[in-house]
Amino acid sequence: MMKDEEIFDILDGTATAETIARHNECLANSSEYRVLFQEYVEMHALLAEMPLEKTAVNFTDKLIDKWELSQEVVLERKTSKLPFYFLILSVILIITTLVMALASNSSIKTSFDVNASVRIFQNRIFINTLLIVNTLLIFNYLDKKVFKPYFEKRYHIHL
Repeated sequence: MMKDEEIFDILDGTATAETIARHNECLANSSEYRVLFQEYVEMHALLAEMPLEKTAVNFTDKLIDKWELSQEVVLERKTSKLPFYFLILSVILIITTLVMALASNSSIKTSFDVNASVRIFQNRIFINTLLIVNTLLIFNYLDKKVFKPYFEKRYHIHL
């Protein structure tokens, strides 16, 4: 009996003379082989009638690009509690400066003398600068911890 590959070589017309000679001998001697060969001939004819699908010219490039994207490494940062503590400290400083600013503008007179080192907190330029710096720090924190993750998830952007 002949191998399937040899039979397909005969049907495709690429068989060697030795293979064709063995094929003719099997056809003459074996009825099983004739039935098998006839089935292969019919299958070969059906396959030859089927239209061949042509892949896109850039099919491989697209496939490789998709594979590379699926293999992309996403780095996860471990979150630190330091920004949270910084935010709490900033809020405390803002509240303190607001209380001091309101107290310095009120008409209530205090009976105790404020030290010279504490008088800097009553300076309007210092208070305004402190308020602006704290506001900018809070905006920066909100941008990095709230807005950036939100928009990364919404638009699927990994910055």
